[in-house]
Amino acid sequence: MIAKTWRANAVVSCVDEGEDGAMLYNPDKDDTVLLNPTGRAVWTLLAAPRTLDEIAAHLAGNWPDVTAEQARKDAEQFLDALAPDFVVPAADES
Repeated sequence: MIAKTWRANAVVSCVDEGEDGAMLYNPDKDDTVLLNPTGRAVWTLLAAPRTLDEIAAHLAGNWPDVTAEQARKDAEQFLDALAPDFVVPAADES
């Protein structure tokens, strides 16, 4: 079974807010979302399709205090909060 992959929605723009994170804007929905610095790092990762496990591994690898279990839970919550308007299944899986 092939794992589902996710990517940033191509219509969404991202404004880097430096140490504060980033702001995402979806013009199709006229909606914005604020990301903390960790969310911004995950958003950058989603420029290419990524699986939940790849996102969790990135979190656990870059924040040593985060357990693999917590990283997976955080990655899942991130995707759930941003789908379907800001992150979408990769094109070959929609």
